[in-house]
Amino acid sequence: MQDSRACLAETLAALSAIDPASVDEGGDAPITLTLLNDLIFDMTRDQYIWDRALLQFHFHLITAYAILHHHGVELSKADYMPHMFAYVRQVPDRQG
Repeated sequence: MQDSRACLAETLAALSAIDPASVDEGGDAPITLTLLNDLIFDMTRDQYIWDRALLQFHFHLITAYAILHHHGVELSKADYMPHMFAYVRQVPDRQG
């Protein structure tokens, strides 16, 4: 767990160092992604974000959620998507 916390802290520091304006520019800039098995992907930065990075993030998030849940950590959908509570309201009282 200590290694995970260190990795998370390093990742947060790297993200904090990014200039937000630079993220908004250059979505059509070409990038090349080379994987360990010698597969090379040529795509734009936006394609990388939408077609690779977000899916990788989602896969690892769901996998971690499933592993923790399997090992008895009490998790529910509310832990996975707490942002949805910003939209919730009670059903009006139907009596009367």
